[in-house]
Amino acid sequence: MRSGGGNQLPNTRGYLPTLSLITTKSVEAEDCGTVFMLNLAAGFTVTLPTIAQAGAGWNCRFLVGTSPTTAYIITEDAAADTNAMIGEVAELEVDTADDGPYSAAFTQVNFVANVAVVGDFIDVFCDGTSFFVRGTTNADGGITLT
Repeated sequence: MRSGGGNQLPNTRGYLPTLSLITTKSVEAEDCGTVFMLNLAAGFTVTLPTIAQAGAGWNCRFLVGTSPTTAYIITEDAAADTNAMIGEVAELEVDTADDGPYSAAFTQVNFVANVAVVGDFIDVFCDGTSFFVRGTTNADGGITLT
């Protein structure tokens, strides 16, 4: 696992580039295909590239590596995109009171403090017009869409 920024190494073995995040980050178009491990319990915000920068086919994964005591927030670039995220989150808990969240227009994904756990994740895919988000959380309300 590499840490910090820098150029991607050639992917000659089919491995996914992986980056451990411990602070706020603005994701770049060049980060396409990266798995971002969220690894600071105190939480932070990650800003996606604009849809124009990302382009059709851009994708990445955000995976909780350290359970947050303050939320991890994945947000669109508000200066360029507004409510450009569409998606859903599956909740693995088995109660019948609540279903996983879905929204056709949201701005950010929140890995909720003291609820999200190691292994919770979202995948983000851009079609050139919107960011599509799919994810899984272990707990009811572990990931919210706002």
